[in-house]
Amino acid sequence: MDEMVDEREQKDKIEIIQKFKTMSNEQFRVWLLNECKWKNAITKNDIAYIRFSIESLAAINQNNKEKQLTAYVIMDKRKELIKMKELTLEELFRQAHDCLEWKDLQKMGNGNLKLELTDMKGKIIESDEDVKKKFESNNPEFKIILTTFQPLLIGKTKTIKNALVIIIAISEYDDNDKWKNLKNVREKDITNFKQLFEQVLNYEIVCNPSPKMTRGDILDFIDQVILNFRLRKNTKEYDGLILTICGHGENENMLVASDGKHVSIDEIRSLFNCNKMESFKNFPKIFIIDACRGGNAPKSHELVTRGNETLYGHNDDGFLIIWSTTKGHRVADLSLLSQCMNNVVISKYKSGYPFKQMLQDIRTEIRKSKSGEWYCVESQDTTDYDIIFQQRKQYLRLLDWHRLYVFAQMIEKFNSLINYFVFYDYKKSFIFFINDQSIK
Repeated sequence: MDEMVDEREQKDKIEIIQKFKTMSNEQFRVWLLNECKWKNAITKNDIAYIRFSIESLAAINQNNKEKQLTAYVIMDKRKELIKMKELTLEELFRQAHDCLEWKDLQKMGNGNLKLELTDMKGKIIESDEDVKKKFESNNPEFKIILTTFQPLLIGKTKTIKNALVIIIAISEYDDNDKWKNLKNVREKDITNFKQLFEQVLNYEIVCNPSPKMTRGDILDFIDQVILNFRLRKNTKEYDGLILTICGHGENENMLVASDGKHVSIDEIRSLFNCNKMESFKNFPKIFIIDACRGGNAPKSHELVTRGNETLYGHNDDGFLIIWSTTKGHRVADLSLLSQCMNNVVISKYKSGYPFKQMLQDIRTEIRKSKSGEWYCVESQDTTDYDIIFQQRKQYLRLLDWHRLYVFAQMIEKFNSLINYFVFYDYKKSFIFFINDQSIK
């Protein structure tokens, strides 16, 4: 009953507000005193108060509406407040364009750049739903990024849809006087590469389980991966190999193991060449190596660095090898290569942007970063095509469906065995009763 009364009162209030909006002051006064449902309770002295109340309510509602449709747009170090007329992607882009300065427009024209919007975590805003979802939070913020238009692809390309990613990351060493532990390998590099290749691109990934690996452990790990994943027959139909190596290095192209012994990166590479891994001969093999390549380093910095040098093996077809620095130089334990690669690939792969062109953007982002002078990304390429990343589609195999069916049957049987239980207090003692058909 009370709800019905409240509903009628609400309708009466709405009617008064609508009349106020559509009538002149005199018409509204006459209507209140002669036609309104509450005419017998309203006096001439009440009219001014009613008008003031309606105007105040309208102002509050307008402020709340404007507050709900405001957000911040960030570009470089500038932060601009925008007021959205509607929660659509088109309106957000219109407001973002209004925040651009003349220098930004010149940069877009000269560099053939386009405007993209992301949230503060780097996720691209692509639809009206993305916009509405962000406005559900308090004080939504968006970032403006300028990216190149999808380039015209000239020549051959190969798309990686189902890669195997092998991560060799060594962060702990026995002799810390000679080889300091590399905490960013453990805390950042592994996280960055797993986010990119496993969570975003959905590729199958395998990583050494221990931060410590002797020379024998490294060789055994690679052998086990080749055997366990049946790479020589490629039964899982991989179309790309990505192998990342992070740790100390020495003597041109040597990875330093936790026990101080060396593993030749040439030898690791040769395990996957056309002769020893014929099943891999027709698709890309990307090596990403973040390790020192010499002893030269800026004298003004006291930073933990990673090992040594470069790779000049025979030029097997299909290899793209990426080093974090050039021959003869050290590289700091800052994880800039993995972080910038993560940022660039995630922001560009959906548009079909080729990986070799992404490398230019990765170099640029590293140079802009603090302490970026420690890095000079170098690539060695024996492919005759460009590489495009595509997210792997995941299908539930027939075997998985069978396992789910068996598991569901087990749950159903368990529920039929245990029908109910009663748990109560009687004379300060607890009685627990289970109707278990299996006991009968």
